[in-house]
Amino acid sequence: MATEFRPSQVSRVTRAIVLAAGLGSRLSEGGDITPKPLRRVAGVPLVVRVLRTLRAAGIEHAVVVVGHCGHLIKAAIAEEPELGLEVSFVENTDYLKKNGVSVLAAAGFIDRECVLTMSDHLYSPELVRRLLAAEIPADGAALAVDYDIPRCFDLDDATKVGVERGLIVRISKELDAYDALDTGVFRIGPSLVAELSRVAEQNGDASLSDGVQALSRRGVFAAVDVGEVRWIDVDTQPALERAEAMLRVFGDDLGDEPGSGSDSRIDPEAIETFAPSWVRAAKPYDEQHFAVAERKGAARMMSNESPFPPSPRVLAAIMDAASRGNHYPGGSKALSDKISRREGLPTGSVLFGAGSTELIDVVIRTFVGPGEEVLLSVPTFSMYEARTRVTGGIPVLVPMTDSHDHDLSGLIRAVNERTKVIFLCSPNNPTGNRMSREDLRRMLRLGLPTVIDEAYFDFENDGSSIGLLAEFPNAMVLRTFSKAFGLAGMRLGYALAHPVVVRLLSRVKVPWNVPAVVLAAAAAALDDIAEFEARREELSAGRVELFDSLSIVPGLAPVPGEGNFVLIDVSRTGQSAERLVEQLLEQGVLIRSLTVHHAAKSYVRVTVGTREQNRRCVRAFERVLGRPVRREPMTLSAAVPSDAE
Repeated sequence: MATEFRPSQVSRVTRAIVLAAGLGSRLSEGGDITPKPLRRVAGVPLVVRVLRTLRAAGIEHAVVVVGHCGHLIKAAIAEEPELGLEVSFVENTDYLKKNGVSVLAAAGFIDRECVLTMSDHLYSPELVRRLLAAEIPADGAALAVDYDIPRCFDLDDATKVGVERGLIVRISKELDAYDALDTGVFRIGPSLVAELSRVAEQNGDASLSDGVQALSRRGVFAAVDVGEVRWIDVDTQPALERAEAMLRVFGDDLGDEPGSGSDSRIDPEAIETFAPSWVRAAKPYDEQHFAVAERKGAARMMSNESPFPPSPRVLAAIMDAASRGNHYPGGSKALSDKISRREGLPTGSVLFGAGSTELIDVVIRTFVGPGEEVLLSVPTFSMYEARTRVTGGIPVLVPMTDSHDHDLSGLIRAVNERTKVIFLCSPNNPTGNRMSREDLRRMLRLGLPTVIDEAYFDFENDGSSIGLLAEFPNAMVLRTFSKAFGLAGMRLGYALAHPVVVRLLSRVKVPWNVPAVVLAAAAAALDDIAEFEARREELSAGRVELFDSLSIVPGLAPVPGEGNFVLIDVSRTGQSAERLVEQLLEQGVLIRSLTVHHAAKSYVRVTVGTREQNRRCVRAFERVLGRPVRREPMTLSAAVPSDAE
């Protein structure tokens, strides 16, 4: 038999039933014992917001069903003199039972067509208006549903609805196949009460879904599409935070168009509330030191850059590639093959990033989800920790030994079922120490994805860890063109890994992330072998001589290491690392404090510069500490040719 629909406005609906009797335990998981209907959203209790919405939709009489802490809910509503509608209260003493029992408690008021709503669902008044304007089956009921499923904030907890020809055919939170979502707002009458009464009499309990199912079997429960109207079920703390964000952006009535609230201006600060909590807690990287160095004309000895500009061959390659800047970059395959041959690796073993920092981010986003752990040996490069936190991961920090060695036993003990990635920097920034091949093997035998960051391997004497890739497919080696190749401003790093791992990381990496001019510069730098070797040797020799010169400045204790920098323990100077950085800047030299790297003592790091910059740095330390030292002039063992060709 065809379902008979009745016109939408036989009689105007002016009464609403508001269910506010339950415990709302999920929203209290954080320790807040406030009854759920009284939890404040943007400063206003949930139930009060619902009543205001009903009034705006034309409802004149609200019947609030209370149970748990009902006296508190009554008192809170009584304190709202501007609600503008009549409010009655019904007590449900069986509030620990299902929500259908609360509907039955208000049966005396459901002698006509009413709106039925949960007290923890926020929605625009337009949702109610659309529900009341719809045609529904005679002697039936209707539920406002949302067909735009992807916009649901908490899909796992949402009640799913199966719909056929505008009628509800099934409803449950556990449905595998469904068409829409329950918004928590119904249009009901005595027929629903009758069905709930039968279920309760049989089972001693009844849920609202039981009544919906009963009417749907009769073909008289309509599904009314809410369209683009905004709504949210405030059932958890994250949902409450999202609701507050929606209210700040769209106004108290969650209007259909942005700005339809009382204040049409969108608060820029409100956008932040849409981000996950771990993103809101993050701090952007502070690049101020670059601007300070430029403004002060200081020697840049703070960021482990090369003091030498790109060679003429590299500059020529950049200009040639720039002439084709209208095309997307397509030279990564050629450069990848060049590096694979150079390292003796199979094709497909190289992945490029905008600096190795992007590859650190790609690795973390590939393997780490919120609440999962990344294992770090500290002090070390700060980006490992920073990018972990931005994904919602948890950095686990294992301090190095007093002699700046990796605490292998401590690292292994820190591994648990939540550990997803291990980062090992060798030579380590900022300590300059390297990890032995055997120690790396011990860590790789754990089987976890393990990154060996070799940003500074060109300055060490014991070679790379590349040979471990054939033995351990869980290993990933990071390299960069920023240090020995002197292309920090071009931003190019690369990962060396098993081709299977490279393909996995490629799913996360954005395409066209490295410009053509950068790829061309890197290819030219690899071909400019004589220039590279001369500069590398000069920097290595400069590190040794800078270390020796700083060692005889009273109060300074340089730490032996490898890399293009010198780590200095300044704890015996009587000054903090930050204060020394400030004083050296006044002398025209900018160095780095290592507080952000989790250094255990008071340390600064000095990048190896040109011969003149190194002298300038030593003199600055002497002036700041007030103790000039007699020494022989610094000499370098290699000169930088103007053109290696």
